[in-house]
Amino acid sequence: MRSRTILAILCVAVVNAAGCGGGTEHETVNPERMLDAAAAHPIASAQTDIDLHLEPRGASALPAPVQVKLDGPYVSGDGRQIPRFDWRLKASALGFPVGGQAVSTGTNAYLSLYGDNYEVGTDAVAGANARIAEAEPVHPRSWFGRARVEGQGHEGDADCERISAPLRGDAVARDIEPLLGSLGLSETPSVSGTASACVGYDDRILHQLGVRAVVGLRPGSSVAVDLDVEISDVGEPQEISIPAGGGFRPIRDLALQLNDLGLSIPLG
Repeated sequence: MRSRTILAILCVAVVNAAGCGGGTEHETVNPERMLDAAAAHPIASAQTDIDLHLEPRGASALPAPVQVKLDGPYVSGDGRQIPRFDWRLKASALGFPVGGQAVSTGTNAYLSLYGDNYEVGTDAVAGANARIAEAEPVHPRSWFGRARVEGQGHEGDADCERISAPLRGDAVARDIEPLLGSLGLSETPSVSGTASACVGYDDRILHQLGVRAVVGLRPGSSVAVDLDVEISDVGEPQEISIPAGGGFRPIRDLALQLNDLGLSIPLG
């Protein structure tokens, strides 16, 4: 009897942290309706945690795998300009670990690495903003093929329904083609893979997005993409601060250094 009493006390103490089978159960919702609801509630601002892994296959502009982790505040550009963000940066490429800060104010963008500060420049960002304003908007909802429920989850401090689906490669290719074009890749990419999402039961907001894909860039060349984004504090005010210290150098200087190391970075 005493052991049962102790077990009961322990269960009460940890029930909200998945102890003794505890936790909130939610009714399963049609996954297509959940994705539609999330699309109807776009992310205006949030804290973001982004993990991106790129694995080159065949003849590729990437000579080695690239790992990038970003976390910090994000504010949407509402389809009129690049988003604003202030992300801590950790990366690994060619065996070199990199740490720093990536910032966008919407009118300029900055990168701080190893204490050196770089800026893209207001003219270049103004050109990018003009192209964004003229371009068709990106709709990640269209990336999802026939969706299915994978269970329940907890992402971005919210209980959410886990959903997965095959990627609609043509929709993804259409949305990423302008980005690849800015990197000097003129051919329409081929895309195949899967997408996942976790949509909040209470707020119907996207709290996690995952993409596992192979992007064909040209015959005999492709990149395996593994992307995971966690989203929290949705709709809350976010503070954006440019790297401290000043002394900003043109981003072209950094591109030249990376080219010398074997990474092909467009200089136009």
